[in-house]
Amino acid sequence: MNWIERVKKNVLPVSNERYNIRKALDEWVYEGSMYDVEVADEICELCDQPNIRYQFEIVNVLNNNSLLIGSECITRFRISVIDKSGNKLSFEEAKKKVTKDRSRLVTEAKEKSVLNTLVALAAKDHEFNIENFIVYFKERKAFTPNQLALLIWRLERARIDFKKSHFKLTIKRNREKEQLLKLEDWKLKQIWDCLSNSQKQFVIENRNK
Repeated sequence: MNWIERVKKNVLPVSNERYNIRKALDEWVYEGSMYDVEVADEICELCDQPNIRYQFEIVNVLNNNSLLIGSECITRFRISVIDKSGNKLSFEEAKKKVTKDRSRLVTEAKEKSVLNTLVALAAKDHEFNIENFIVYFKERKAFTPNQLALLIWRLERARIDFKKSHFKLTIKRNREKEQLLKLEDWKLKQIWDCLSNSQKQFVIENRNK
């Protein structure tokens, strides 16, 4: 079964239009409801694409039926996108909104992953007061070089499973830049995968000057 047949199978029975696929798709809109199911094991209810983690809800304006689909299907099948004021966006504006919405879901998922990792560390490392780190992260969504080096060391020592790329570094302040440049080599190596490309370049250009 090709993709258009799969879409017909899924969308025609829940649309008012039961024969013309384009007319049926035109009944549906995306208004901004989206969900992170945390594990990529859902199926797109429009095209049957497997391994969906981020679900976007489309609603039929004629009968209020809804489908949970992958973000790419919104633009691929030209599902109408409605902004907060109720206006229908142009195709280019719709693509930008869908991309922005998906990016927000991904960012929020990474932040939640970090917080879950910190809670797991607190449960295992009873000597470590994690509360200040949690408060700091909630405020700035990142850690200072010294904070990050300490966290990564304790996480690895406690054998907590985590993704370094989710832990972000902030060096917006001069003292944070100084911290980063003064880190011992082994600490810098530990946190290297947490740095953005521009932060890595900053270290390369300024360390040991």
